[in-house]
Amino acid sequence: MSMYHASLRLLLVLMFSVASCTSFSADLQSEGRVQLSQGDNLEASNKFAEAAKINPFDPSALNNQAVAVAAQGDYEKALNLLERAVRLGPGRTDIIANLQELRRWVGRNAPQIKLAEKSNPVMNVYPDGDIPPEPPALWKK
Repeated sequence: MSMYHASLRLLLVLMFSVASCTSFSADLQSEGRVQLSQGDNLEASNKFAEAAKINPFDPSALNNQAVAVAAQGDYEKALNLLERAVRLGPGRTDIIANLQELRRWVGRNAPQIKLAEKSNPVMNVYPDGDIPPEPPALWKK
């Protein structure tokens, strides 16, 4: 096993998180984790993508999909998925750590990928169509 593959394998172990969604989404994520452990990264990615379609606001589904996508070598897409997952779950330290680790790994091993500049989240905005704004007040004061 080359140093490159060993680094990626370590990254995938660090990036993995457990599902916390509806039962169907959780079932899909469980199936995806099985596929990922068996080395079927494409099928795992498909399962995680299905789970994310069921609940597009589930940071775990996006995190897990990022793992499978990174295992296929699409690090830029994996970074985008993790950045979105962090925006959806800003308190999820495991996902934040995954994003930081992938950024470091890409910086060392795939310098051709331009890393997005870190920015502070803007609250009550609809960034990239990911998180809807706060609902309007139901009545006026």
